[in-house]
Amino acid sequence: MTAGPPDARPAVPLRRLFLLTVVTAAIAFAFQAALAATGAPSADAISLLVIPVAAAAVIFLGLRPYPVIGRLRLAMMAAVALFIVGLGL
Repeated sequence: MTAGPPDARPAVPLRRLFLLTVVTAAIAFAFQAALAATGAPSADAISLLVIPVAAAAVIFLGLRPYPVIGRLRLAMMAAVALFIVGLGL
């Protein structure tokens, strides 16, 4: 058993995390604006479900260097957080 340096973990630069935040917010605002402009009858329910899923997809696909489990966990945490914010709790 040799003692070597530990395996390097993939690192995501802060710039990429900031860009993912901006892209997620832009998608959410665009989706809300489209729902408001069209006057969808159930816009609240649609936005409550679709915006967290879209945010989770952006985060999952944008964090490629991370392992799948880590990306999935972070995407689910973001989706649940946006769902709770959408409920107004």
